[in-house]
Amino acid sequence: MKAYKQQFLEYWSHRSPREQRLLAAMAAVLGAALLYLAIWEPADKSLQRNRASVARLQAELGAVSALADEAARLKRQPAQTPLPAKELIPLLQQTAKSQGLPIAALQFNPEGESGVAMEGVVGFDDWVRFVGVLAAQQQVRVVNVKAEAQPVPGQVKIKALLAHAGAAA
Repeated sequence: MKAYKQQFLEYWSHRSPREQRLLAAMAAVLGAALLYLAIWEPADKSLQRNRASVARLQAELGAVSALADEAARLKRQPAQTPLPAKELIPLLQQTAKSQGLPIAALQFNPEGESGVAMEGVVGFDDWVRFVGVLAAQQQVRVVNVKAEAQPVPGQVKIKALLAHAGAAA
């Protein structure tokens, strides 16, 4: 190491003061460029990536917090005993009527002890709204569903199996 230092000092002393200033300025510019390319730019890119990750993670945190709040709310609700199919049918008919579904176009039949088979032609948006209300307000879940498109735009033929409050259908 001392040999390299000695060679550099000898080389430097043979240069004129003007060349020394020029070489020092070039070394400073080269050092600044190296500092920028090796440290500043990668750090800036990493910072931008991390900011995007923070925004995404904050959105996920909001969604998870909302789910946790909903889970806590649901845990506080008293558990309902599942309604038998014969008692569930009037509830389904009443909810369908309140959501504007044509009751005459729908058939509700008991399926086992606690399941209700529903069949009919309805508007798809109306169907989605109906099952959303059932899930949120009546604790009725869709066990399975088959939807077939109809010639009328937006209309579907629904065949669904519905159950109440965790009942096996």
